[in-house]
Amino acid sequence: MPSTQTICTHCSTPFTPRGDEVYCCHGCDYVAQLLSDNDLTRFYELKGDTVVPPVGSRPFSEIDVPPLITQVEQIEQSSESNILSSRFSIEGISCIGCVWLIEAIFMRQSGSARIRIDPRSSAVEMDWHRGQFDIADFAQSLQNIGYRLSLYDADRRASSVSRQLGHRLGLCGFFLMNTMLFTLPKYLGMGQDFFLAALFGLLAASFATLSLLIGGGYFIQRAWQAIQNRVLHIDLPIAAGLLAAYAGSVLGWVTGYLPLVYFDFVATFVFLMLLGRWLQEYALEKNRTHLQRQKTGPRKVTLLGGERDGQSIAASDVEAGMHYSLAPGEINPVAADPLDPQGTLSLEWINGEAEPIIWPEKRTAPAGAINVGLHSMRFCAREAWADSLLAQLLQRPEDNFQAQRLQRILKHYIASVLIIAALGSLLWILLSGDLLKATQVLISVLIVSCPCALGIALPMCDEFANARLRRSGLFIKSNQIWERLRRVRTVVFDKTGTLTMDIPRLRNPEAVRALEPFAVEALHQLVEQNRHPIARSLRETLLAAHSNALTTGSSGRASSVVLEVTAVEEHIGQGVCWTDPESNEWTLGKPAWRRPELEVQKSGQAAAQSMLRRNGSPVASFEFQEDVRDDARSAINTLRRQPFEIIILSGDAPERVTPIAMALGIEAQAECSPQDKADWIQRHAAGQALMIGDGANDSLAFDAAACRGTPVVDKSILEASADFFFFGRSLRSLPELIQVAHRRRTTVTAIFAVAVIYNIVAVGICLAGLMHPLLAAILMPLSSLFTLAMAWFGLGRRKVPM
Repeated sequence: MPSTQTICTHCSTPFTPRGDEVYCCHGCDYVAQLLSDNDLTRFYELKGDTVVPPVGSRPFSEIDVPPLITQVEQIEQSSESNILSSRFSIEGISCIGCVWLIEAIFMRQSGSARIRIDPRSSAVEMDWHRGQFDIADFAQSLQNIGYRLSLYDADRRASSVSRQLGHRLGLCGFFLMNTMLFTLPKYLGMGQDFFLAALFGLLAASFATLSLLIGGGYFIQRAWQAIQNRVLHIDLPIAAGLLAAYAGSVLGWVTGYLPLVYFDFVATFVFLMLLGRWLQEYALEKNRTHLQRQKTGPRKVTLLGGERDGQSIAASDVEAGMHYSLAPGEINPVAADPLDPQGTLSLEWINGEAEPIIWPEKRTAPAGAINVGLHSMRFCAREAWADSLLAQLLQRPEDNFQAQRLQRILKHYIASVLIIAALGSLLWILLSGDLLKATQVLISVLIVSCPCALGIALPMCDEFANARLRRSGLFIKSNQIWERLRRVRTVVFDKTGTLTMDIPRLRNPEAVRALEPFAVEALHQLVEQNRHPIARSLRETLLAAHSNALTTGSSGRASSVVLEVTAVEEHIGQGVCWTDPESNEWTLGKPAWRRPELEVQKSGQAAAQSMLRRNGSPVASFEFQEDVRDDARSAINTLRRQPFEIIILSGDAPERVTPIAMALGIEAQAECSPQDKADWIQRHAAGQALMIGDGANDSLAFDAAACRGTPVVDKSILEASADFFFFGRSLRSLPELIQVAHRRRTTVTAIFAVAVIYNIVAVGICLAGLMHPLLAAILMPLSSLFTLAMAWFGLGRRKVPM
C-alpha cells in the first residue's frame, strides 16, 4: 500500500488523507463522534479489522418516515395486545458490531421491548409497548449513525436463491451422511450374504434418491431450461453426470453388479455442487444487502385543484394537463410548465451539472429536474409519465449477455465426453461382449468427467475475489462481470458524481470550525433542510466539526440549542435567511447579497462563493471547489498502463470539464446528451467499454457498454443495472478490480488445466475398465480439495502479488 494512504478510523477503508484527516469522509467523522459521545464505542471492539462501507452522506440525507409511521399505526389499530411486533429492513449491516450497535440504539428508545436481527437478510423484527414507541425517532437515530430503516420486503426474502439453496444443502448434507453410513460397511468388507446387507443397500439407495430429487433436481431443472433455450450451461454436464451415476447405480443394485453402484457418489456429488452454488449466490446476495435502498427516481407528486386537490399520486400516474406540486428534494417526473414566478432546480440527473439554476415561470422544466429549493414548486404537466424522457431513461432493457467463451468450452467439452464414453462402451462390447462391463465404462466416464472440481473451485474463486474487493469498498452484483471485464478495452467516465464527488468540497473548513456557538446554531438552521449542493457540503462539515455544540439526545439525533425556531426564508438566486429569538437576522448566500459594497474582489485569492452574515455583518466566508475523488490520477494512470483507452463523456459545460480532464491527463467531451454518450460508445468501443456513471443521463451509455459500474451517491439510480458499485471517495478500487479480474482469470485457467489432466487420467482408468465406486469416491473429493487449494493460493491469501 502506498505510504500516502491510511486506514479510516471508523470504517477501516483505505484512503488518502488531506492534511491530518483520520476519517475517510464527513459521515465517518460524524458517526464516530456520536458513538463516542453516547458511550457506544464497543462497536469498534466487535468490528475489529473488518472493513465496512464508508458512511458517506447517509447521516445527512433524508429519510422516508411516513410509511414506517403508517405501518406502526396500522399494527396498533389492528391488535389489542400491549406488546406489538413488526418486521422491517435495515440497510448497512456489515458485521457483528453493526448488529450490537442497532440493538443498543433500539433498547435506549422509550417503549422498546425486544429486537431480533438477521444480518444475512438485513431483516429486523421489533417488539414495542403500545403507544410508547416512536418509530420516527428510532429511524432517525439509525440514519444518524449510517443505517437506513425501511419497510420489510417479504417477496425479496422469499426469492432469495441462497436461502432456497441453503435449505436444500442442509437436507442433502443429512442425506449424504446417511448414504455414507450405510455404504461404508460394504467398503470395509461386509459381504452380500450378511443379513443386513440388503437393508443397508436399500437405505443407501433411498437416501441417494432423496438427495437426487431435492438437491440434484435444482441442477436438472436448470439444465433442462438451458436445453429448451438452446443454451449450453455448466449445469448440463453436472445434471448428465448425476443422472448417469444414479441410473447406473439403480441398474447395478437391481442386477447385483456392484461396480455400477455409485449411490455414495451421487449423494456426495450433489452436496458438493450445492455447496459451491450456495457459496456463489450467498456472496452476491451479501454484496447486494449493502445497497437495499428504497427505489430511487421520481416518487410522488401532490395534485392541485379539482376533486383530488391535495391528493398524493405516484409519479407514474401523472397525465398531461395535470396540475401538481413538487416537494423540495423531489424529482420532476415529466416535462412541465412552472406555475410559480420562479424556483430553483438542479439538472444534475439530466446533464450531470449539479449547480442549481433559477428557473423562470415561462421556461418548461424538463423531466428529471430536481427541486432544490426550500419550498414546493407548482407545475402543469405537458406530457404523461409514459411519454417522458425520464421514463425511457429509467426503463431497463433485458440483459441478454451470455458468456460466449464458456459456451464454446462447454460445447466442445460435452461433445468430447459423450463421444469418448460412447466409443469406449462400444469397444468393450465388441472386444468382450460383456454388456454390463460396457455399461460400467460408459457410466464411469460420464461420472468422472463431471465438473465436480470446477463446480466448487470456481465459486470459491469468486468468493475470494469478492472478499478482496469488499475490503477496498467495491461490491460485485453479478458473476457475469468477469467475462464482461475480459472484453473491456475502453473506460468511459462521467464527471460529476463519478470522477468528482456529488457535492463540492469546502476549501476552508477552518472557517466552520472557528464559528462561535450561536453562529454554529444559525448556520445549522440555514442548511438543515437546504438541498442546495453548497448547503449540503456545509451541513456535512458543520455536523462533523460541531456535533458537541449541537445537542444530542439519547438517540444521537442533532437538535437545536435554541428553543424558539422561526422558519427559514428562501430568496431564490441569492440565499436563505433566518431570524433568531433575539431578532438577529442571519443570512447565508452570495457574498454581494444585501451588501453589494462588500463584494469580495477576485484578486490574488479565490472569491468566496458563500457568506454567512449576522445583521448584514460578515461572520464567515466559504470557498468551494469540485471535489475530485482521491487517487483519481493514480487510478487512471494504472488503468492506462493496462492499457485502456480512457475518456470523460460529460453533460457539463466545457469550462467545468476541461480543467478536470487536464488535471487527470485524459481526453474529454463536454455537453454530451445521454444519446451522445451511447452513440460514442457504439462508434468507438462497441462491446468493449466499461462505463462508470451515476445518473439518469448515463443510463443509455450503460445500456451500450459491455460492463457497468457506479459509485454509491444519494441520487444514483444505476445500481440496479450496474455490474458493480463502490463506496467512499476513492477510485483505487477500480484498478484493483481489473487486477483481481486478471488474477482470477489466471487462477481459473490453471484450475481448468488441472481439471483437464485429472479427466485424462480418470477417463483413461475408466476406459481400461478399472474404475471402481470406491476409487471414484476418493478421487472426487481429492480433486476438489486440490483445486480449492489452488483457488486459495491464487486469490484467497491476504496478500497476493498483483
